[in-house]
Amino acid sequence: MTAPTRLLRRVAQIAAKALPAAGAAYDLTLHRQQDGGSARIDGTFAAGATSINLKDVPVSIPGLALGATFRIGASATTYTVTNTTTTAGGKLAGVEFAPPLPSAPVNGGSVEFAARVVEHPCKGLVTGYSDHVIAGGIVRATDKRTIILGATLPVGVAPRPGDRITTPGGVISIVPAGTAGAPPVQSDPAGAAFECRCA
Repeated sequence: MTAPTRLLRRVAQIAAKALPAAGAAYDLTLHRQQDGGSARIDGTFAAGATSINLKDVPVSIPGLALGATFRIGASATTYTVTNTTTTAGGKLAGVEFAPPLPSAPVNGGSVEFAARVVEHPCKGLVTGYSDHVIAGGIVRATDKRTIILGATLPVGVAPRPGDRITTPGGVISIVPAGTAGAPPVQSDPAGAAFECRCA
C-alpha cells in the first residue's frame, strides 16, 4: 500500500470516528471566490421577464447562486439572481432575477457576470497537527487541520487551495497550491471527507 493511499484511508477513518454524524461536527462555512465571466442570451424574452436562459457560459461559472449579479449588453442596470442554477453543457436554464427586464434583450446578446464570493455552509472539525507531523516538516506548527464532511457540501463542490473557511475560532485559509509539505487538500476516493491544511 502506497503512502498516499494509507494517508487517504487514515483521513476516512479519522472522519468516521471523530465525526460519527453531522450533528457532532462544527458548523463551518466554505468561502469560494467565483470569477466573473461572459455568456450570451439564449432565446427570445419579452420586456418584464424575470427569467432568462444563457449559453456559452464559461467553465469558471459552474452555476449561479442567490445574490450573483450580472449586466446585459451596455445597460447600466445590475440584475441580481434570485434562484440557484447549475451550468450544463455551457448553458444555464431558468436564471431568475430582479428587477424585471425594462426591454426585450437581443437573442445572442452579451451578459457579464461580476466576480463574487460564494458561501457554502458545511460541517467539519478543526484541530492542530501532531508534534510528530510538525517535527517531520510536513506542516508548519501554526497550520490547522480541517476535516470537512463531503456530504454536507453541495454536489460538485469540494474544498480547493486558497478557499477560506469560517470556523468557531475565526476565519482560516487553505494553503495555496505549491506550498511545501502536505498537500492543501486530500480526500478519500468517495469524497466522504476532505482534509484541508489551513493557515
